[in-house]
Amino acid sequence: MPRRRPSPAVYRRRRLVAAVLALLVVALLVAGMVMVIGLFSRDDGDPAAGGAVATASTPAAAPTAAAPTDAPGASASAEPAPTASEPEPTATGEPEETTEPEEATDPAEASEPECDPAEIVVEARTDAPAYAPGQEPVLSLIVRNESETACAVNVGTSQMEFLVADPADRVFSSADCQQAPQDLPRVLEPGAEEVATLAWERTRTTPGCESVEAVPEGGTYALTTRLGDLTSGATSFVLEG
Repeated sequence: MPRRRPSPAVYRRRRLVAAVLALLVVALLVAGMVMVIGLFSRDDGDPAAGGAVATASTPAAAPTAAAPTDAPGASASAEPAPTASEPEPTATGEPEETTEPEEATDPAEASEPECDPAEIVVEARTDAPAYAPGQEPVLSLIVRNESETACAVNVGTSQMEFLVADPADRVFSSADCQQAPQDLPRVLEPGAEEVATLAWERTRTTPGCESVEAVPEGGTYALTTRLGDLTSGATSFVLEG
């Protein structure tokens, strides 16, 4: 006997059931994917899940020096060492009052009286009695304490002058073109002396340091030195022509 074919209504029910089952499978697949994505998202960005939150809009802080630790070789105290600009606290917690350091005082000004001009001798000296053409004379100023006690005297360039003259003219003065003269207090013991020297380039000068083209000719010249108000006697020397 031939099999009886199902009716069209049965076919429709079967197709409906198959469609519903297919939809359920798709829904289950979508739900599974959502759960997996949620798990990955929570692991990577959720603070509660232990993930690190990345913030692209906030720049990383610049590295700084590490604070002292108790590791071997490190300082046992984290308190910074006091610096010269910060006074150390006292037992009461208040900083001690500090005073500005006093300027150094020259020993000549602090311990010895100024020399009595009557006890000071200034002399003029040259290193040779005569000089060949082109040879530069070396001029010396000597200051000597002839008192019986030590005293202070200013032997700086602000007080010195080397003066060269011939019988008829003022030829050279170290004060004419001097720049930045300075004071130099010194203590002279009894009988002690200070010596200053100057190599003369055999040039002429004028007060105000005006340019002079003429040069000293051969002949006899006289050197006189001065220290403050004290002036030496004249010392003669010869420039050979």
